[in-house]
Amino acid sequence: MVKLSKEAKRRLKQLFGGQFAICWGFIPLVIYLGLKRVADPGMTEPTVLSLLWG
Repeated sequence: MVKLSKEAKRRLKQLFGGQFAICWGFIPLVIYLGLKRVADPGMTEPTVLSLLWG
């Protein structure tokens, strides 16, 4: 495992909006990208909102 300095960790948190955004944003992002790539030709392209509210 890579050991990061406190300054590097602070910069990464600042860049990504903290651990909360990483934890709650990773799985929906993977699902969205997966559905976007395997969509049938006749299907409409999924949007983030349609995945959240669908």
